[in-house]
Amino acid sequence: MKTIAKTAAAAAVVALGGIASLTGVHEAHAGFDICKKVKITVKNSTGAPVKLFDLDYYDYGSNRKRSENISNRVIPNGGSYSWKRNLEGVNNAKTYVRAQYTRLKSNGRWDQGRYWWSNSGTSVCSRGKSFRIVLR
Repeated sequence: MKTIAKTAAAAAVVALGGIASLTGVHEAHAGFDICKKVKITVKNSTGAPVKLFDLDYYDYGSNRKRSENISNRVIPNGGSYSWKRNLEGVNNAKTYVRAQYTRLKSNGRWDQGRYWWSNSGTSVCSRGKSFRIVLR
């Protein structure tokens, strides 16, 4: 009976080791699928200041939207702001970037109940690629 228990325990250790090695390969592979030093520029042409609160990009390979964390940024009318980011999962792949923003209400406060968005053009992402988004 002890031999069977030891054999089962050894098999479990080998199985866990195999799973851990597969996970490591997946994580290492993900490191090669990063589109590095991407410049994202958002230009405000809405006629009023806007508050930018989110940047997303679309990963066509896995058919999902990915998000880039940004601090809320007020962009005056006619102004622009740029970031350099590493975009995961889209190196040498087709993608676009989406900027989500809110506008001022007539009372001078930000409209927290509604938001708008604009997309960049769709392009293949590569190191140093630039995406430009014009808010209208």
